Amino acid sequence: MLKFKLYTFAILLFVTSPKSYAQFFEIYQAVDIEKYQGKNFILEGKIFYVNAITNGSWAVLGARSINEDGKQLKQTLYNDNAGDYFKKDEWSTYQLAGKIEKGAKYLAPSIAFAGSASYYLDEFKLFVNDGKNKIEIPLKNAGFENDTLLNWQSMGLDKNTKLTLSKEKVFSGKQSLFVDNSTVQSAPSLGNNPNTGKSIDVNGIKLYYEIYGDGEPLLLLHGNNSSIASFENQVDVLSKKYKVIALDSRGQGKSTGDSTKITYELMAKDVNAFLQQLQLKNVNILGWSDGGNIALILAMQYPDKVKKMAVMGTVLFNDDSSVTSETNKLIRKQVKEMKDKGIAESNMDYRLKMLLLTEPNINPDSLNKIQAPTLVMAGQYDVVKEKHTKLIAEKIQDSKLLIFKGADHEAPKKISQLFNQAVLDFLEN
Repeated sequence: MLKFKLYTFAILLFVTSPKSYAQFFEIYQAVDIEKYQGKNFILEGKIFYVNAITNGSWAVLGARSINEDGKQLKQTLYNDNAGDYFKKDEWSTYQLAGKIEKGAKYLAPSIAFAGSASYYLDEFKLFVNDGKNKIEIPLKNAGFENDTLLNWQSMGLDKNTKLTLSKEKVFSGKQSLFVDNSTVQSAPSLGNNPNTGKSIDVNGIKLYYEIYGDGEPLLLLHGNNSSIASFENQVDVLSKKYKVIALDSRGQGKSTGDSTKITYELMAKDVNAFLQQLQLKNVNILGWSDGGNIALILAMQYPDKVKKMAVMGTVLFNDDSSVTSETNKLIRKQVKEMKDKGIAESNMDYRLKMLLLTEPNINPDSLNKIQAPTLVMAGQYDVVKEKHTKLIAEKIQDSKLLIFKGADHEAPKKISQLFNQAVLDFLEN
């Protein structure tokens, strides 16, 4: 193998990398696309996974528009889900579509990596749609055939990452780029913390969880296709007063799944069994989005497990009266795109999107079974309609309603201080 160095140039000094799983880095190059401002682009590339894809280790394509001063315009665009393109033991064809921002002098295509896995990369191509014409914009050494990568730049490169040109596995030509992250030590992070994280066998799967702080138990349940990490703005604050138990739902985060049909009732059953194994009763619960749906069902079916609960952006069913039409339109578009890519219906991401469209199916009147004091929250501009949130609060006997003015479904992240205080005030009174 031939060793090489990656050189960083000044053109992207103002670019920042996103927050992600502990170890995260990119390699990229900038190309002049000034005359194509406002046009759509397509970035394609071949990636071979040496290790199986996981929630903590994956690769995706990225792109950012840069102005003539080297400043990034808007957020970096990445593939929504690495698993949509992943093929085990063969070259995976990744594709990223986007628009070149107005005011952009350069476009910086990239390959981003998270975790400690290894990959081979080959044959990256950039195209711009100019009217009916699909124009290829040349990327320098994008097939990694040359023995130098002076045109490739790096961001966030770990000292233990090894980058070599390799003839051992190629898609085309004589060589590819081998990215070896096998000796990278990822720093502990929420949702990926070996110091506190544990897994437990429940209903034929393994549920991953982390515990922080002392005091009364407070269980955190996250949203669809998310993980413990979504509560990054809550755990530090809440764990000062409570024993925070953050749980990854089945098939999400670091929890495993199986072929059993996913329903919110099944996930509530998982939580009940989880609490039984930890010998916990009468716990407080904070559920966000799907986590709120699970919390409602848990409180109805296993009332002895819930002391108080706060739910955010929760639904009883999905129709035009409960969820915005734009939201369902987007989900259906995503499902169609997955089908067009040939993604199997057994794929967990596909199943979780279908879950959003077809579940839950809770009769509003059944909420009168809930005995636990409940705080029902949503943002003023939530994807869940305010009328529906009010319906939930009205049907739960001992409940309080809180609509965060100016906020949306992401209130726990965007207005975390206000959100956290509301949860603490409710739990403590």
